[in-house]
Amino acid sequence: MSQAQFETARCPKCRTELLYVTSLPHPQSRSMRKTTFVCSKCQRTWTYPLAVEIAEQYAAKAAPIDGDAGVPV
Repeated sequence: MSQAQFETARCPKCRTELLYVTSLPHPQSRSMRKTTFVCSKCQRTWTYPLAVEIAEQYAAKAAPIDGDAGVPV
């Protein structure tokens, strides 16, 4: 799987880019994370079991940039 294949997640309903919310340990597998996204258009959350490495890449992409408090101006 290439880097570009998991740069964005798309809503299965409307195909809008999903926003990363959080990633929690999977209750049955240490090598997986329960990763939650939200669709701003559908106003629905989607949770997927992802490999730890992929979940960490989504988290890193969503992390605030240095000096950015994450507060809209």
